[in-house]
Amino acid sequence: MTVGRRFARGAGMLLVGTMVLTACSGSPSTETGSGTGQGAAGKAARIYVIAPQTGAEAALGLGVRNSVQLAVDQAAARGDLPGWNLEVVAIDDTSDEAKAAEAAKKAAADEKTVAVIGSIYSGLTKSIQPVLASHGILHVSPTATNPTLTKGDAFDRAPKRRYGSFFRMIAPDDAHAPAVAKFLTEKGVQRVSTVNDGGAYGVGFTAAFAKAFAAEKGKVVSGRKLDPEAPAVYPTLVKDLLGDKPQAVVFGGNDPQGGPLAGQLREAGMRGPMVGGDALNTEQYVPKAGPIAAGDISTMAGKPLTDVEAGKRYLADYRAGGFAESATSYGPLAYDAANAVLASLKSALPDASDAASARKAAVAGMPSVTFDGTSGKVAFDQYGDITPRVVTVNVLGKGAWNPVKTYTFD
Repeated sequence: MTVGRRFARGAGMLLVGTMVLTACSGSPSTETGSGTGQGAAGKAARIYVIAPQTGAEAALGLGVRNSVQLAVDQAAARGDLPGWNLEVVAIDDTSDEAKAAEAAKKAAADEKTVAVIGSIYSGLTKSIQPVLASHGILHVSPTATNPTLTKGDAFDRAPKRRYGSFFRMIAPDDAHAPAVAKFLTEKGVQRVSTVNDGGAYGVGFTAAFAKAFAAEKGKVVSGRKLDPEAPAVYPTLVKDLLGDKPQAVVFGGNDPQGGPLAGQLREAGMRGPMVGGDALNTEQYVPKAGPIAAGDISTMAGKPLTDVEAGKRYLADYRAGGFAESATSYGPLAYDAANAVLASLKSALPDASDAASARKAAVAGMPSVTFDGTSGKVAFDQYGDITPRVVTVNVLGKGAWNPVKTYTFD
């Protein structure tokens, strides 16, 4: 897994006609960096990216950072924001909730901040939300899926928008989990065990799955937990799960635990698949689970990129961008998040005297943003969720996740 590497491309400022927009040429600032474009004419604004840049999940966060930068580079080339010097600043949250909250405070304290993209996980995003909302800063998560982030704790009974400044680019768990439940039922699976890691995402996903699977007349025979901080060796859990005799194990959590658990279950004789949401749909899952995990199941947001023109363009542009790191499955969603922010800034920045005075207009402009994203149409509902809610189920084969069936819930 790539850890903490700098970008391959050099820093620089891109000038197009009378427009001044710092593209940063693939080299965004870090929280300790000086940035790029010093001395450039025009007003200054910053988009912060809060995501892991080091540690076990660095590859995902770096793909997010790179993809935001790509969108800003392209906006510079088009001349979208005349007179503005726009910079991407990445802060490493190391996949830790407390550090994510501290990163949000740093972004909020910067008077040049107009928007924040991050984090990639539900628990970390939840820690960021109140900080940014209290400062009226536009906040977009590319990949956090817990339904409570947009609709509150009673999302399934009495949904109420929690923060008007928050939006996300991915369908929530109450779409991913039903997609998995439908797919398993269609394949004749009637008995499953669930395992979650105790986090906001894991608990939310397995709860949503249990409800959806019951609606499909399936049975959850056990619900178990693992400790994400413990070494990824699970002999007791594996034994217990085998004793449940499920046809599949549905996992609510991330690939550092899901992959090893899948491999250990197969080694112990489990014949059914490990099943999870988009958090398992990563390049890192495959080596962690091993070749015996063929047939495992995950989800991803929207349609397959290769079926969508904007998705195919993104993949080509990312390859041409000279980034040292893989985009990963989270990169396209971050690219869409950045383009949504940029679309709102096109109306918010022209009349603003400075970045801070543009924050209210940036938030107000998001509900009307719509465009063709990397995996389908991008638009937002009254809660800040992407609409329509489209989810694709993938099956692991030949060392890669392969899209099999797409479900639309709106």
